[in-house]
Amino acid sequence: MKKNIGNLLFVVCFLFIGMSVVDAANYCPNATKKELSRAANYVKANYEVIDNSEVKEITVDGNTTTYKVPNFAFEISIYNLTENLYAEISTTKNGEERRVYNSDVTDGVYSFIDNNAGDIYNYNITIKSDGECAGLSLKTIKFTKPRYNAYSEFAYCQNSSSYYCQKFIGTEINIKSTNEFLNKIQVNNEKNDPDVKNDESIINVIQKNWKIYLFIFLGVLFVAGVAIIIFIILKRRKNKEWKL
Repeated sequence: MKKNIGNLLFVVCFLFIGMSVVDAANYCPNATKKELSRAANYVKANYEVIDNSEVKEITVDGNTTTYKVPNFAFEISIYNLTENLYAEISTTKNGEERRVYNSDVTDGVYSFIDNNAGDIYNYNITIKSDGECAGLSLKTIKFTKPRYNAYSEFAYCQNSSSYYCQKFIGTEINIKSTNEFLNKIQVNNEKNDPDVKNDESIINVIQKNWKIYLFIFLGVLFVAGVAIIIFIILKRRKNKEWKL
């Protein structure tokens, strides 16, 4: 019995010591946390479009025409990643994750190329501590990588402010035919056209106040009718007097 009690006490002490060691390993002083958080706040991330498109020529029946072969990529950059920090980068496209440390940085910037120009997905960049308090999550940067919109190359899109004509879009568009595309950019342009907006506002005002405008119109007609009658009576009287 005493032996069993001794074994039990030994196990309890072992667990207690083990928990203390784990707590000590996970412990991070507040001053260190503040310093790490301050450094993480300076970390920024963005993307830039790289245009690798080519202009080529084609000759048919002696006539040479140029055409463009679109080819775009995105350069993802992370700035100000200091030696006590690292970044975990993942996307909602494939879930793959990469870690970037200060040793991977060149002149304060870490950059890589994303060649997927045909899909829209989100980037999640989590900034964590390296060294003291290692693995502590400090900041998350999120942004949406857009995709290339082939409709933007249509001649119909020249000088168009329509969302469907933007070269890069962050939300999918579902267009099944050219007629549907033309209808959508026309509707969008009408919404953004100040002249059309003014015309619509005038129509709305008239529709809301048509009774007042009808009353004014009838009043004008009445006044005009009375004026015409008076004019005719006076003219007849004048003619009679002249005959006399």
